[in-house]
Amino acid sequence: MRALIYLMFTQMKNRILSLRKKPGMLILYGFILLMVIGSVLLLIFTGEYNTKEVYADSRILYLFLCGFGLLYYFTFTTSGLATGSSFFTMADVGLLFVAPISNKKILFYGLISTIGKTVIASIFIIYQISNLRNNFGYGMTEVLALFLIYIIMIIFCQTYSIGIYVFSNGNQARKNIVKAFLFLSFGILILSVYMIILNKQVDILEAIKILVDSKWFGYFPIAGWSVMLFKGILAGSTMQIVISLALFVGISALVVTLLTAHDADYYEDVLYSTEIMHQRLKDYKEGRNVSSTTYRKVKIKDNENGFMKSKGAFVFAYKHLLEMKRGSRLIFVDIVTILIAIGAGIAGYYMKDDKSAYIFLGTIIYFQYFVTVFGRLKIELIKPYIYLVPETSFKKLFAASISSLLKPCIDSVIIFGVFALVGGAGIMQCIFMALAYCSSGAVFVGLTVLYQRIFGGQPNRVIKTFLGVLLMFIIFTPSIIATVLIAIFIIPETLQFLYTLPFTGINLMCAFIIFYGCRNMLDNTEYSEGMM
Repeated sequence: MRALIYLMFTQMKNRILSLRKKPGMLILYGFILLMVIGSVLLLIFTGEYNTKEVYADSRILYLFLCGFGLLYYFTFTTSGLATGSSFFTMADVGLLFVAPISNKKILFYGLISTIGKTVIASIFIIYQISNLRNNFGYGMTEVLALFLIYIIMIIFCQTYSIGIYVFSNGNQARKNIVKAFLFLSFGILILSVYMIILNKQVDILEAIKILVDSKWFGYFPIAGWSVMLFKGILAGSTMQIVISLALFVGISALVVTLLTAHDADYYEDVLYSTEIMHQRLKDYKEGRNVSSTTYRKVKIKDNENGFMKSKGAFVFAYKHLLEMKRGSRLIFVDIVTILIAIGAGIAGYYMKDDKSAYIFLGTIIYFQYFVTVFGRLKIELIKPYIYLVPETSFKKLFAASISSLLKPCIDSVIIFGVFALVGGAGIMQCIFMALAYCSSGAVFVGLTVLYQRIFGGQPNRVIKTFLGVLLMFIIFTPSIIATVLIAIFIIPETLQFLYTLPFTGINLMCAFIIFYGCRNMLDNTEYSEGMM
């Protein structure tokens, strides 16, 4: 055990010392630390509880816990059926799995390491102190409760995923049982919401609030246990706290016992998932696509190999179209498009005022940022191949951007077509919101190019993401300010569907300026990570 303790402390020391060679990361960690300290001090010096007489419905927070719980329940169950999860890295495999140390102690080391990583990753909850205090009247106790619940949820889900993998690996009948239980549990939730709507004559949002606040929902895996634990802490109910913790801890202990019982060798059970996680992390660092296809066999038709239907710079545009065709029968229409369209239908059906329509537009633009800047263009720009094609830099840049520019246009037609169809907004307003969505997509494509121009081969992706989001807000600020001012002082209410027109125009100008400024970027190979 001393060797494992020494290993953990040595790893911590080396990571701290390595910050001397990474001033960017040191500044980022310092900024995060100051933000956390500032949030805590703000709560201490301004009073732990607000004096507002009316606070937001606590069930809204239950919905967030429920959403995270259901997402993790589905994600970790499906990953458990495929690859499982792991507490270890490939370095642990090479160092510890062959060492003369008890497998129980190594498993305990993996649990402690995972808890430490989860605590660091959960620090974002501390930033919500002021929001939780102002909107719900919560103090430090409730914030720490949310922090603890999130950590418990993540640790349990990883343990649960390993258990699912051990239980079902190599046995199709057991996999079918797990799948049946998964879909049955979600079916029960959907049926419950439908029955509440019929019996109480309420809308779907209120029905979901009633469901998550019900007693029986507290026994639903992960999501319900998390809500029960938080409700127990708020109400001071020892029974709810004990039951929820017993469910989390009991099932986790059962999985750990199964792994270590009778000196069973669990190494092979977690080795495959460790290799998969290592490969995905490596793919991410090297700019390759990271997806579940890592462990799936993909059929490739021989007649679709090569790029014989295109030449020159436009081979990259054809390559992207071919990749889209292999990923979906409908080019440009993927699972993201379908999910956003479903969300548009739900939002448009239940929120029919103009303000809600613009909130929906802002929300999907925010998600569009991450889909675009981490898409195919970004991967293409960090590879060396685009720099080797004997064409002009601007032509290659345009060809590699075609698919990324066209996708928001196709998506906007589908998304806002659904939004208009369910009555979320008028036809003209949906048309101009679709144009705004297309223009923001053009800006994000330009930002993808600009990030590569500014950051180049900068290896730290945390800094890239942090500064990239900051740069996005800086570029969007003029269009947002202009839109608000023109909407207030110039455009009459009878033409309110034109409110997004300034936003669209300024975005297109910004995108053009970015592309024009970076038109010669591909003449310099230092911007490619693959050439280093």
